[in-house]
Amino acid sequence: MMPHSHSRVIWPLIAGMALLTAASFALAGLRLDFASNPYFFIAIALLFAISWFYASVRPNARLHLMTATAGQILLILLFGILLTYAAMAADFPYRDAQLYMIDQWLGLSRQAYLDFFHSRPWLQSAMTAAYFSFLPQFAVVPMLLLLIGGQVARLHAMMLAIGIALILTSAISVFIPAVDAFVYVDITPQVFAKISSHIFTQVPTLEALRSGALHNIRLDNLEGLITFPSFHTAGALLFAWALVRTSYLRWVGLALNTMLVASTPVIGAHYFIDLAGGAAVAAASIFAAHRLHRAAHRWSWLRPAAAPVLG
Repeated sequence: MMPHSHSRVIWPLIAGMALLTAASFALAGLRLDFASNPYFFIAIALLFAISWFYASVRPNARLHLMTATAGQILLILLFGILLTYAAMAADFPYRDAQLYMIDQWLGLSRQAYLDFFHSRPWLQSAMTAAYFSFLPQFAVVPMLLLLIGGQVARLHAMMLAIGIALILTSAISVFIPAVDAFVYVDITPQVFAKISSHIFTQVPTLEALRSGALHNIRLDNLEGLITFPSFHTAGALLFAWALVRTSYLRWVGLALNTMLVASTPVIGAHYFIDLAGGAAVAAASIFAAHRLHRAAHRWSWLRPAAAPVLG
């Protein structure tokens, strides 16, 4: 048996994120279009129904935890992404010039970094694969922690830290909004005007949010809008941290997520300072998750229960 008080803090965290989302949407004049993707909520409801079944009708600790975890992570990611939409609607001045200036002051050349990868197609392909492993890791890492490591407490700590990191990222980005280095540094306005519509950029969504033209947020077309701090960096560090006690996976997780962080200026068009911001968010989130864990021992309604055996 292993205590896992983290699990009892996850639902209050999700509730808090839901309240923050509702309040921020109301302040920003945004509405959520539930009809745009009803299957998302059906999937979440189904996951929790299956979790209840394996907790109450046909007890199976492993399946109960897997389905409950999947549903909770989906909710954390949903509310976290929606918070970024409200943050970008605040319409503070873009800070690209200042972020790029910091990179230059640090002596970091974006062009030299891009050239290094572009001149090595194999490395560029590896970095692209690492960058796009980000979303799958939200499913893979929890399952590995449960199935291979049996690390329920570590899993819950990671989930707490992810939720906290999303809240911090959104809060910081309210005051330090930015487009990205691709638009601000890599191309001129004249070139940008001629970019094919098939090339993704978040600029139309950012401008629509900031001008008030976009009010209805669809669930079938959510985008990553935050430049500083880099949530890709924060998430990658949290994944690597979560796997560090799993002997067979720690080095794989560290290598993959190191590549993910290194790829963010190239594939994610981040400034170098965005990575430092993401690392600070990850560190603060881990610290906060541990503090919540300790606090849970003092709050009677959050005292740890015995964790199910996953043998």
